[in-house]
Amino acid sequence: MTTKALTRCYRFHDVDFEPDLNLLVWHDETETRLTLHESRLLEVLCYFSGEVITSQTLFDKTFVQLGPDTENTHDQFDLNSLFISLNKKLTHNNAMAIPIQVVPKYGFRVPLPEKTCRLFHTFKEPKQDVAPTSHNEETPASTTEDIVKNSIFHKVSVLLIAIAGVVLYLASEL
Repeated sequence: MTTKALTRCYRFHDVDFEPDLNLLVWHDETETRLTLHESRLLEVLCYFSGEVITSQTLFDKTFVQLGPDTENTHDQFDLNSLFISLNKKLTHNNAMAIPIQVVPKYGFRVPLPEKTCRLFHTFKEPKQDVAPTSHNEETPASTTEDIVKNSIFHKVSVLLIAIAGVVLYLASEL
């Protein structure tokens, strides 16, 4: 069974960027997962695509406007390290899928996407690596059940506790 979700998409020549899922979907059906901050950075750049955006505006829109449920400490974020990790993920088959241009003394810019759209993203089921077990073999439901059924130490412990309980009961009756 597959699941589909309607998401926003910035379609470039080699890749579709889906900011709602923090995902790069390549045209060969492979996917690259982005961190929240990488996705926000690329989303801001794509939103202002074709325009030069200053580093301060980019920083504010990427980190400060994350939402009310995020922490208010923004000192630990570094645009340079974020650009480096994002550039590595945007490189596919030794080509930059979405080139991020640095305009000296002004800021950053990405080219216009071919299309901005909403599309249905299909979530694939994870493949099963292990063959399903036959129903003829009885497999224990849990580790505890396995211990109770198969451990001699457990059976001896239960027997000793039962004997101690009987001895205590008889001692209290005297």
